[in-house]
Amino acid sequence: MVQVRPKKGPQSIGQSRGGLTSKLHSIVSDETLPIVRRLSPGSASDDPEGQKLMEQVPKVMGKGKPLTMDKAYEGDACRAKAVECGMVPLVPPKSNRKEPWEYDKDLYKGRNVVERNFRNIKEFRRVYTRYEKLDETYNAFIAFENIVSFMRN
Repeated sequence: MVQVRPKKGPQSIGQSRGGLTSKLHSIVSDETLPIVRRLSPGSASDDPEGQKLMEQVPKVMGKGKPLTMDKAYEGDACRAKAVECGMVPLVPPKSNRKEPWEYDKDLYKGRNVVERNFRNIKEFRRVYTRYEKLDETYNAFIAFENIVSFMRN
């Protein structure tokens, strides 16, 4: 009989089509400076996690600034939460929206800043393959990666 050791902390790992995975949600200032980050299981929906992130952004940093979001965060509740937190939601409507809205397409082109931030994380194999199963340890390695990326630039 194999004895299994109990977890020593929370693990944001969930079942998805690709197997056991996790998601990293971020609000960033630029490609090297994240404001807030949050881990969630791979099976979790993006919209509620995005709303939790918005609540963590200091009011002074977000007030009146555009919050450029991926289409996964385009739900009515998520956009309303951005407004409630003092930010201006900038997200294109999904193609199947009955009442689409206008958005600044030129400003939305800046969304790749988030993707560049994730690219910096992927330079560290230990982080992007998630060797660390405990959230606390994984977040520590992501913080270390952020410091190294910031120092390089």
